[in-house]
Amino acid sequence: MLYCVSMELIPIQTSRLEGKIDLAHFFLSAMEREKIKLKNGDLLVVSSKLVAVSEGNVVDISTIVPSAAAKKRNISRYGTGKEDPRIVELVLREAEKVIPGNMMIALKDGNLMPAAGIDLSNAPDGIAILLPKNSWQSAWKLRATLLKKLKLKKLGVAIIDSRCQPLRWGTVGIALGWAGFDGIEDVRGQKDLYGKSLKVTRKAVADNLASAAQLVMGEGDEARPFVIARDAPAKFTNKKPDPKKIRIAPSECIFEGVYNKHVL
Repeated sequence: MLYCVSMELIPIQTSRLEGKIDLAHFFLSAMEREKIKLKNGDLLVVSSKLVAVSEGNVVDISTIVPSAAAKKRNISRYGTGKEDPRIVELVLREAEKVIPGNMMIALKDGNLMPAAGIDLSNAPDGIAILLPKNSWQSAWKLRATLLKKLKLKKLGVAIIDSRCQPLRWGTVGIALGWAGFDGIEDVRGQKDLYGKSLKVTRKAVADNLASAAQLVMGEGDEARPFVIARDAPAKFTNKKPDPKKIRIAPSECIFEGVYNKHVL
């Protein structure tokens, strides 16, 4: 199904956030200052780091005492030199599993990501930003608040981060949680150009929107943690998403041969 022929991405500039705050209020204030209005059928993309900071999910690195396990790991993040044992300790605490190797690749909230999503960029010196406490709940709560305050009927919200791809330079977007739209579109059974039925294809709508928004959101000092995707090719819904139905068991993942000894 063709939902639209074009999509508009509208970044929203904000002030720098350095402490806990009501996320909806922060967004509405920025939107008013930028003279932008949220419309029915818009999809709001939000930086996970902003969500985490607004929740107070940050750590003062000076308070971390590295364990013996953290000290003995010879780990480098992105090949920039040996990692601070305190950060290694934080990763060990946050991760569901850490993949053995020279890089800190970890399983966190069902996603494989560097350093369990812990970030030192866009944070004051000595502060580490964790992932949001629950991206799915945060997306649902923000959407509900905005629907009520702005009297909207149809709205999507996605909380996103950046991720690396195997054997490729550069980051792309990943949706950590969403609400108000179908983040995965199952196209199995549809016909291809030659009339053959698609057997396995599912479109990662939320992740693709995350990557598109990341292009205008930026990764440095842009201070654009909100992006409105207008006329996005997404199917809106009021049904609460089930994160368990979105993830693939490691044994069924296309890359399982690469890491099955460490994740299964």
